[in-house]
Amino acid sequence: MRQVVVTKKGGPEVLQVREAADPQPKPGQIRIRVRAAGVNFADVMTRLGLYPDAPPLPAVLGYEVAGEIDLPQERKG
Repeated sequence: MRQVVVTKKGGPEVLQVREAADPQPKPGQIRIRVRAAGVNFADVMTRLGLYPDAPPLPAVLGYEVAGEIDLPQERKG
């Protein structure tokens, strides 16, 4: 999967697109096959280092996505 990583505080230049393995959901979690993603106020404030609940950097943000629930093969009936 592709992910956009906030590498450090700053402007848009601190964003990097990286390839990563598909995450494996733990019990009680779901995985979303993202079809569309948005950049919202929390994403921008996190990138600037001004969002109080932001994860530690580097971080992959995902505050605003739309897609389909994607069950791993072993969980599909």
